[in-house]
Amino acid sequence: MAKKQKAPKSGAKPTGKATALLIVCGGLAFVIAALPTVIVLLVGMVPSIVAYIIDLTPGRYAARCVAGLNIAGVVPFLNRMWASTNDMPAAIDVVTDVYAWLAFYAASGVGWMLFVSLPSFVASFKTYSAKRRANALRDRLDKLKDEWGDEITD
Repeated sequence: MAKKQKAPKSGAKPTGKATALLIVCGGLAFVIAALPTVIVLLVGMVPSIVAYIIDLTPGRYAARCVAGLNIAGVVPFLNRMWASTNDMPAAIDVVTDVYAWLAFYAASGVGWMLFVSLPSFVASFKTYSAKRRANALRDRLDKLKDEWGDEITD
């Protein structure tokens, strides 16, 4: 006798190709529906894209730091565009505004400065904290020596 074939479930999960196709179609629909916003984001987030390309460290912390502050520099201009008219002339006005470029690059520059300076700051803080803890333990050891005698250090 032949084996019975199972009927496909109606709530079956899509395959990897189907999921990729859905993501691509959704992304294209977003680009078409929000083209002015996408243009401002692409132009404003160039420093983040460059940081992602040049940062080869595991975790890409430079790209994360730059992107977080870069988006903070782009959002006010997106908000201004969304509050008035979200069309191509408004996007072109933002992209050609010198102060917008200054905000984009200044914010990403602050991100780079944080990425470069914070590790040394954290290392010095941890060193100070470890020295303070060692001094506290030495003081505690001296108190124990006074109470119990020098035999406790042997």
